[in-house]
Amino acid sequence: MPSIRSCYVLNHQHPSGCMFENLQHELDRLSRLQQVEVPLEADSEGYADKECPAEACLFQFKIVAEDWTNLVRDEEVFCPSCRHAAPAKSWYTTEQIEAAKQYARGVVINRINGAMRADAAASKRRQRPGSFLSITLNVKGGRNAVLLPVASAEPMRLRTKCDSCGCRYSYVGAAYFCPSCGHNSAHHTFQQTLATIRTAAGLRETLRNTLGPDEAELMTRTLLEKAIQDTVMSFQRLAEQIYESRAGVSARRNAFQNLDAGSNLWDTVAGSSFEKIVGTAAMDRLRVFYQQRHLLAHQQGIVDADYITRSGDATYAVGQRLVIKESAVLEFAGLIEQLGSALLKSSPFHCGDS
Repeated sequence: MPSIRSCYVLNHQHPSGCMFENLQHELDRLSRLQQVEVPLEADSEGYADKECPAEACLFQFKIVAEDWTNLVRDEEVFCPSCRHAAPAKSWYTTEQIEAAKQYARGVVINRINGAMRADAAASKRRQRPGSFLSITLNVKGGRNAVLLPVASAEPMRLRTKCDSCGCRYSYVGAAYFCPSCGHNSAHHTFQQTLATIRTAAGLRETLRNTLGPDEAELMTRTLLEKAIQDTVMSFQRLAEQIYESRAGVSARRNAFQNLDAGSNLWDTVAGSSFEKIVGTAAMDRLRVFYQQRHLLAHQQGIVDADYITRSGDATYAVGQRLVIKESAVLEFAGLIEQLGSALLKSSPFHCGDS
């Protein structure tokens, strides 16, 4: 803020008018100020920063500024991570809000600075040569704040386009819902889940360096076993959505949790079984993983006679517990991705991840 120095010089008369007239008027105008328009800058690729307003989430993402204007509704925007819904005015990032406060503060300071300098200039103009008493006002310091648009963060790595409404957005990590329409793309979720599974399969050394050896092994085992179950669930949802698009009706509940039942359904609607798509050897391996998923979900991983019969896995005896290795998780993810991608080629579900 500028400093004020009043100079008193004995002359013959008092000045007329209020010395702080411009400042008083400006303070009055500022007291009625409801909002300050803060310009926001898109990143180099035309994406604008957004943040989920739900305190438990705060997921940050970007959306093409043009789509934010033309596609997104003012009354409802969806978080790509948790699907929290809120009006469009609620999605400013924490960084944008802080920068906007500084910008607004600069606007106020500049207006006060300008009013004080105007008062100082007016006080000098009012002085009459030869007056017995002269009071002048000098304003020093108080440089105007430099007001720049609130800058965006660097472009994010993953970019996608909603296969329902066409909205383009980007993010880091995992996202499942379109911010414009809230659509949950089975294809998108499928790819995100497989990426997460592959990440989880490679965390053993990181956990060992962070946790104690016992805790690291326990956490690794938990993540790997969950990855087997998540792989089945991600394919199930993808297959259900593609099947419905082909058949015009929904598949019976959980049909695609059973590999052979799902294969028969697909053969009926598309004329090709899963075995024809991926080959006999891959199908045999998929049966093993599907049966392991069943044990983990319903038997706490304890091998029974049904597992050995249905999977053909002779490496275990009844009563043993499954041991899931990183290599198995990665192999299963690769086979499921191959099968899912083949199903997608016969469906209308495509989106532009890069």
